[in-house]
Amino acid sequence: MTHHSDEPTIGLDDATAHFVTLETYHQLDTSLEAHQPDTVRQLTFGDLLAAATAPDTHAETIAKIGSNAKQASRFAALLRSMAIYTQPSQAAAASAQMDKRTGEQFDLELKASSRHDGAHFLIIRIHKLTETTPQHLYYCHNNNYNFISLSSVHNGVSQVMVGEDNLVIDAFNDPAAEFFIK
Repeated sequence: MTHHSDEPTIGLDDATAHFVTLETYHQLDTSLEAHQPDTVRQLTFGDLLAAATAPDTHAETIAKIGSNAKQASRFAALLRSMAIYTQPSQAAAASAQMDKRTGEQFDLELKASSRHDGAHFLIIRIHKLTETTPQHLYYCHNNNYNFISLSSVHNGVSQVMVGEDNLVIDAFNDPAAEFFIK
């Protein structure tokens, strides 16, 4: 092996020590990354507003809201302020299955399909219409927010067909659930 006089030389022991140091730093960095808790990015007001305004395109944000009690509380306050109609939680019902939820601003009714195919019809009866056209029914069940796009409202009534596994059915049957129309 030839050596050039202008190239710095390093001994084998020094080179080994440098590689050991680099490997130690790499292992330490990997270990720290593996043990850092997942940090949940705080959703901004803009994120919450976007989810409340256009839930169809922000379903992922709505799912994240339920994972943090503070964010869920902020979102609930925003929905209450933006909602055209609200139906707060109800007094406990005598049976687990309800067929109607009545409220001051709107009633909800759930009817199983006569075909017994697992479909249900959620009927929304709005008591006093406003000039604003309702677009979505939001609901909070077990601190999770979901929504359903509403059909057009005729004579104060909107009807939506949902499957038997749709989360709105569980929310409908839970007196603690809240509903918002926006």
